[in-house]
Amino acid sequence: MSEKFLITRPTHDDRVSYLDFWSKDIIKFAEDKNIKYSDFRGKKANKEEVTKFLQKQNPKLVIFNGHGTDSIIFGHKNQPLIVSNENDILLKEKIVYAIACDCASKLGITAREKGCKAFIGYTQPFGFVKDASKECIPNKDEFAKPFKEFSNEVSLALLKGKTAKEAKESSQKVATKLLKFYSGSDALPEYKEIRFWLFWDKYFQELIGEGSAKFLEV
Repeated sequence: MSEKFLITRPTHDDRVSYLDFWSKDIIKFAEDKNIKYSDFRGKKANKEEVTKFLQKQNPKLVIFNGHGTDSIIFGHKNQPLIVSNENDILLKEKIVYAIACDCASKLGITAREKGCKAFIGYTQPFGFVKDASKECIPNKDEFAKPFKEFSNEVSLALLKGKTAKEAKESSQKVATKLLKFYSGSDALPEYKEIRFWLFWDKYFQELIGEGSAKFLEV
């Protein structure tokens, strides 16, 4: 299998550390399926190294984890990696999934104008709920678990050969299922906040570009 993907995983604060943890399932799936990838974790998630890889290796799929604005995706210690109308040409011919606040509202559009095949992201902040007592052990945080399932479904669907449109639709279906689960009559008080942010993320998840774009042919 010749196709490869790039994944960024900054770890400098508690919120991005959750995304880093969630990404372990994506990496394990790729390894189990012998899908090639390059992991830019921690300090490696910097503009110089990511730019060099995008230019020389030209991965077909890019998964960004990190903070964001409407025009910037950040990496390690909030160093800008991709900036609208500055270096978004780096995403040309690529499928992108960005778990970063707001970036689909502007950056996704300008990247598409520069030739990005498909950009899946969020037009508003990507929110999730954490259990304050589990911040140091995100693998045991049950409040954050539904957000991992919802977000990871996009990447996992793409790695299974689904189109960008199918990947978004699959993630949306996961969100709908989870919303029903957390709406039970015996729901815990904390579930109200989980429902709010799940609905928020579901509503503001956006696909820009070619719905038919695929990472893999299976």
